Amino acid sequence: MKIDITKEEYRDLLDLLYMANWVLHAHKTKEDPRARPYDKVMQKIYSSARATGFGRLIEYDPHDRRYYPTQEFENTTKTEEFIDEFVDDSFWDELVYRLSERDAAHRLGGYAQFRLLSPEDRTALETPDRERYSEEFNKNGIDHLVIAEVFGMSAAKPVKTSD
Repeated sequence: MKIDITKEEYRDLLDLLYMANWVLHAHKTKEDPRARPYDKVMQKIYSSARATGFGRLIEYDPHDRRYYPTQEFENTTKTEEFIDEFVDDSFWDELVYRLSERDAAHRLGGYAQFRLLSPEDRTALETPDRERYSEEFNKNGIDHLVIAEVFGMSAAKPVKTSD
């Protein structure tokens, strides 16, 4: 198979690969074998950087026998904004999801009972909490969020974070 792309599209592809690589590896402390096929494709694309005029953005490390984005790449890529938005949105979505699931399970007497519900019934039980948490976090961020047991505080006495 051969795919023809322009030089500008190749540069965009480098950005896409950088974001994909970040998703695959940013929070890993050891190699994940599931990522190997993707890493192979990335290496194949990176290996064309010099031939396409982007050798200053991707360099080969003979010790590792791998290609890596250079500091110049990292200084010029537009991906950080996308990554930051993704991380921020994921944080809030996951926080709302986990808190609403916890509260719904608690009302039923625990996760075992909660997991017996159909997905539709779980969603119906969680939706009011999701809406309440979403509204709270949209309005106040984490300013009213308190881990009561950790700090020996009542949830009714939140600690205001400094800006």
